[in-house]
Amino acid sequence: MTPALKVRARRRVIAHGMGLVLMSLVLQAGAEIAADQLTDPNIARNPTSSQDILRNWTGFRGPGATGHAAYANPPLNWSAEDGRNVLWNAKIPKHGMSSPVIWGNRLFLTGADDATRQVYCFDTDTGKLLWQHDVHGIPGSPPDGKLPDVLDETGFAAPTATTNGRYVAAVFGTGELVCVNMTGERIWARHLGIPKNHYGHASSLIGHGSLLFVQYDQTEDSRLLAFDLASGNPAWQVTRGAVSWSSPILVDNKGRIELILTNCKAVDSYDPRNGKRLWHVECLAGEVAPSAAYADGVVFVANDGAVASAIDVGTHGSEPKILWQWDEALPDAASLLANDDYLIVPTGFGVVSCLDGKTGKRLWEQEFDNGFYSSPILVNDRVYIIDLSGTMQIFRMGDTFERLGTSTIGEDAYATPAFVGDRIYIRGVRHLFCIGQRK
Repeated sequence: MTPALKVRARRRVIAHGMGLVLMSLVLQAGAEIAADQLTDPNIARNPTSSQDILRNWTGFRGPGATGHAAYANPPLNWSAEDGRNVLWNAKIPKHGMSSPVIWGNRLFLTGADDATRQVYCFDTDTGKLLWQHDVHGIPGSPPDGKLPDVLDETGFAAPTATTNGRYVAAVFGTGELVCVNMTGERIWARHLGIPKNHYGHASSLIGHGSLLFVQYDQTEDSRLLAFDLASGNPAWQVTRGAVSWSSPILVDNKGRIELILTNCKAVDSYDPRNGKRLWHVECLAGEVAPSAAYADGVVFVANDGAVASAIDVGTHGSEPKILWQWDEALPDAASLLANDDYLIVPTGFGVVSCLDGKTGKRLWEQEFDNGFYSSPILVNDRVYIIDLSGTMQIFRMGDTFERLGTSTIGEDAYATPAFVGDRIYIRGVRHLFCIGQRK
């Protein structure tokens, strides 16, 4: 990687960086659905089950934000040019780097400009825009002309929203946090304060049980915030240190639910019930955007400017132990992807490495024509990762590199796609695409 490419990659850090989430995690992740509030027959009207969670796409990188797609079986090829396996595409009203979030046949997305911030709801079967919610009238929100400085690429809609099937919560680079119901009616909103960082706020939201979590890492006054999702009332908050642009993950670590965050110095784990810090490891540096990965009691973190580290956190009550470190082609925006055997490390300059998760030994390295800001997703033993040109690279997660498919949407892409059933939902810079096998 040339020095120029490294500078380019670091300066263009954007939103994304949000093993399969275990049943004990997802069983606690839902909220009861109020039947009289909903008109969509595909939205659950009973308490959310583990199957509800796993069959939907509740936030950045899916349930738990770990990058694993359950019950998914999407196609290996498509083409926006001739329409092959492209079921529909829809124009996105405003710019954003946030990723699609899906519940039933509703897809949620955010967009923003200097004038307004918006939450969108699309029909997943047709691509029709069902409603949009304009985020305004929040006490304390910055007036026009006094918005925080952000990169043009990042914009004000970099963080991905989250849903539990009853509510949708979204946060913007202006510090505006809003919760709406499934028909777009506002439930509550608040202003978190003007974000203080030099790229713009990018951390995606994540929920657990009745709580919503916001990683608000800034150059000063960094916080981890928890809110009651139904009411917006603060549940707890903890003070944090360094700035970051990464997103939290939520894992079942050997029977203990943990909320794991990275910043520009360390990786931290918290009890999502009360914010108690469970462990802390200082092993990061640089401008951290990639989220952590987790598999079988091991947390993996990496960033350009630091090293990749595998941290054994599976023995509760013991100090975390760094198992191995690796310092070669490191990520600057895209997040890591792990299962019990392998770790995928993508980069903004086009190199993807596969490491042995137990030893850190590099098994293979593949150089692609374009870099990656979107994070990889694991579907069975297949890795899907879309590059900056909008080309999806599909390969086997294994000891050797095996290409399975290459397809394009025909426009640049930064956001991480959503995988539900036999479909992929991809946000390009201008359009939203639904990919699926044509019958």
